[in-house]
Amino acid sequence: MLSISDMETLRRAYNVHDDLTHAEAMRRIGHPSATSLIDFAVAQMSHPDRNARALALRLLRHQQGDIAMRGVLLGLNDGKRRVCAIAIQACPNYLVYEEIVAGLEAIVRDDSRTRKLRRRALSMLAGNDGRHRGELSLPAQAALRRLLPDSRFRFSILFGLARLDLTPRVEALLRRLADSAIERDRDLARRALQGERVAHIDGYAKDPAAQQRIMETCDIAHGRMFYWIPRTGMPVKTLPPS
Repeated sequence: MLSISDMETLRRAYNVHDDLTHAEAMRRIGHPSATSLIDFAVAQMSHPDRNARALALRLLRHQQGDIAMRGVLLGLNDGKRRVCAIAIQACPNYLVYEEIVAGLEAIVRDDSRTRKLRRRALSMLAGNDGRHRGELSLPAQAALRRLLPDSRFRFSILFGLARLDLTPRVEALLRRLADSAIERDRDLARRALQGERVAHIDGYAKDPAAQQRIMETCDIAHGRMFYWIPRTGMPVKTLPPS
């Protein structure tokens, strides 16, 4: 029988800053099946203690499937802001589900939510959180298409899309603004369509030489941490030396 303590042990294994390996964590809690883990975590979403719900979501973030998705959805609708924030972070594996995308879109549009929470939800939809660079799901594409006309969201969406791989769905959204009357939007969309993407310099923390080359040879995209770099197929090492 799993316990809250077992969930905490497994959560440590998912923490990159903890020395506990996943294999060792699973040994300590008796090698439960994925189904058992998911069922237990989802059941905790009705726990009166918000810390238990938050812990369950940290585990569900690393799972997949319809049942796990229901747990994350409960988190998105949780009345406690901290729980909802962790549920947003748990969404990358579930963006193919219309229910999850609808939940994120609802948070983005909800003026009663804090601006930080709404921004997190939008970043998760658009890819601006940097957790995924692959295919944009069909539900997410549809949500972003609905949100793009609103000037409050447009730059965040564009900036997020510029960080994703240039898949057909991402390209279709970028092309919608490639001829925008707003110069900033137009320039960002066009550049993202022409062989470059935006990357956070910390994404190359394990390769100081690449970081240095990027800072010396690539244009700043935003602030002091985001740079325009060549897209997949054009490795950083091929950039001209300083």
